[in-house]
Amino acid sequence: MILVSDLYQLLLDGIRADKRGLSVEVEEYNRLIRLVNQDVYDTYIKDFENNTENSDTLGWFKVLNYSIDLTLSSGVMTGTMPENYYYIIGKPRILDGTALRGVDRVTSLEDAVREEDYLTKATVTYPTCRVASVNSLNQLQIKVRPSTVTKIWIDYLKTPTVPFLDYYINNTTLVKTFLPMTSTAQSLPLGCTYRSGTAGGTAVTVTSLTKDLDFDDGDIPLLLSKLVQRVGAILPDEGLVTTGMADELKTQD
Repeated sequence: MILVSDLYQLLLDGIRADKRGLSVEVEEYNRLIRLVNQDVYDTYIKDFENNTENSDTLGWFKVLNYSIDLTLSSGVMTGTMPENYYYIIGKPRILDGTALRGVDRVTSLEDAVREEDYLTKATVTYPTCRVASVNSLNQLQIKVRPSTVTKIWIDYLKTPTVPFLDYYINNTTLVKTFLPMTSTAQSLPLGCTYRSGTAGGTAVTVTSLTKDLDFDDGDIPLLLSKLVQRVGAILPDEGLVTTGMADELKTQD
């Protein structure tokens, strides 16, 4: 896990804040890191398990053997995907008695074509599934055939945590204090103001909204290179953009 506060300090070092001043405020950083975090995640997914390094990196996001209960809905066994679902990996599975059966993932068109022919339609021996529509609660669903299947197991990649850096500021020195990712209430000292405007004082506390990144330290160079490119485009600073692109290419060699 990468501390979102550490990455911010590394970014300021990388763009030479001593020369440019505080050109990236925390609020702007929070917007940028959200985009970069998703960008890096999608970069790894494109090459999912092409090599062991990629597999290890995405290990932080893998959820294995997740079970989904199925109920009959409009003639198809239907279940609700987990809230943090992003992408199915491997092959879904069902139990046929004591035998474990792999489930073929099909498109909506393939499902319709296969179900028209008794030779290709789904059976317990050759079941099918498809990630389909959402229910009334806006939850993504999975549709499984045949109608005798009551449970399916999947392996999937979860959505990455949306990083966020929370803080309060000293009213006199204007120095920011970054809050850790924790559910424990944080004291807000007298003479300080929380990011949202709450004034500090005796027994005043705030709930930290800080969320650190799911990646590990080995991914810092790639995250930084993409951050530097985005900062360079905003300032604008062609030198930062060029440097960020060059650093990104190095990390992907």
